[in-house]
Amino acid sequence: MATLMLVALLACAPSLASTPRTLGWEELIPPGWKPTQPDLSQFFHDPSAPAAPQETNAPIVESLHDMPISIRGFVVPLEWEGDAISEFLFVPWFGACLHFPPPPPNQIIRVHMTRSLPEVEMFHPQILTGRLLTESSDSDLAVAGYQMVDAKTERTAR
Repeated sequence: MATLMLVALLACAPSLASTPRTLGWEELIPPGWKPTQPDLSQFFHDPSAPAAPQETNAPIVESLHDMPISIRGFVVPLEWEGDAISEFLFVPWFGACLHFPPPPPNQIIRVHMTRSLPEVEMFHPQILTGRLLTESSDSDLAVAGYQMVDAKTERTAR
């Protein structure tokens, strides 16, 4: 009986391994790490003053490397193909990276799409699904602590 159960589990293992784990953004932050609060005092007194820089020394969760995940968030475009987005930063809240300062790298996923995302989707919350890579990436907008290639997105309710 035990052998039969083991064979059944092994037969199901490939499908179990490819089932994405649903994550919350807090799970991309190592336990005990807290971001420093940026000094925005000068920005509020002088809106033309430089914005607070992104905190770039944020650690990532290495155990998530190459894990199939699903996470809810928002698109910040990096590259377009016509009126579709081919590469973007995926962030926890609408407008992150466009407002000051950007979230820490452990709260940003750089996404490279195989099939471009219609530009209109950047205004709607999305569910991002794919294999998470614990590889840092720098862009004009921010440093991302994670990456995802061949990702899929699906619009979700607000």
